[in-house]
Amino acid sequence: QFKGALYMSMKEWMELDIDNLETEPVTELEKQRVKQHILKKRKKTPLWKSIGVAAVLLISATTVTTFAFPSVAAQIPFMNNVMSYFNDDYGQYTNFELFSDDLSLVDSDNGVSILIDHAVYDGTNIIVSYALETEKDLGKSIGVSGGNWFDVKDAIAMRGSDYIIQIDDTHYVGVAEFTPTFKNGVNPETIEVSFKPKAFYNYETLLEVKGDWSFNFSLNRVDGTVVAVNETVKNEQVSLTLNSIEFTDVSTVLAYTQFASEDLRKEWLSVTPTLTVKDDLGNIYVDGLGGGGSTSDDFITFTGTTYFGAIKDGATKLFIEPTAIASLENGRGHEKIQLDSIVIELTK
Repeated sequence: QFKGALYMSMKEWMELDIDNLETEPVTELEKQRVKQHILKKRKKTPLWKSIGVAAVLLISATTVTTFAFPSVAAQIPFMNNVMSYFNDDYGQYTNFELFSDDLSLVDSDNGVSILIDHAVYDGTNIIVSYALETEKDLGKSIGVSGGNWFDVKDAIAMRGSDYIIQIDDTHYVGVAEFTPTFKNGVNPETIEVSFKPKAFYNYETLLEVKGDWSFNFSLNRVDGTVVAVNETVKNEQVSLTLNSIEFTDVSTVLAYTQFASEDLRKEWLSVTPTLTVKDDLGNIYVDGLGGGGSTSDDFITFTGTTYFGAIKDGATKLFIEPTAIASLENGRGHEKIQLDSIVIELTK
């Protein structure tokens, strides 16, 4: 731990001589206190742009105004390892730092400095880690407001989520996960990402800090292997076909199509799949997670993906347990429809 480093200004950080820093040890008790604090305060802000309502993302041709300062992240402990602050019980971010691109992009305005730390594109999903330094305490429950979240060039729609947690009065870390959809369902080998937040907003105090921040960067698809599965499990109400699995160094992506019976759809407003994924070593990768997707016929057909971290070494089988959630939406009631498991043999 770097003593006092978290309370320096961005300018002081950039000029910091790390060779002469005074350090102090961190006890296991202190580590646990930090972990508990983060788990209690962690907030999730879902961001959903439905393909069904044809949400279109446009990226303006704004001049790039960000600058890369690799020394910044290297000298600042919390910026150098943003993912370590997030609870990762399922190992989703295990290989993120190793195989992601180190971007170290910084932009500042109106007392808020943003660092885009690392990012990775697995061919389907994008994960970006970032950090904030503020001149004043913005509180614990903050998120990006005013539009202009992460956008991807040529995407016709996008879904995703954003987490921001406060680690002290003026420092925050965040991770954004999003999945763009491209025309004809063809994902490019290289994507261009922009991030132009308009403001940061506290959901509890209504405090809002506006600014003009702008980031543009490109990401190449990490190498992966796609395995066709085409296995279906069903009952009288619903069926799910696992179309394929893609394995990369940072993620595993399941692509599937769910079909709901017309009788089921007449009774419920929506029918969406959730998955629980385990391996033969007892590792749990996903526990009842609803992946993002789209429907063009009011949930009679739902096509989507669910992704999680890389498969653990030594695992030889994956057990995929689908559950369809038939819902009246808005908390008005739902029904769970359990399907048989799909077993996937893993080969080296």
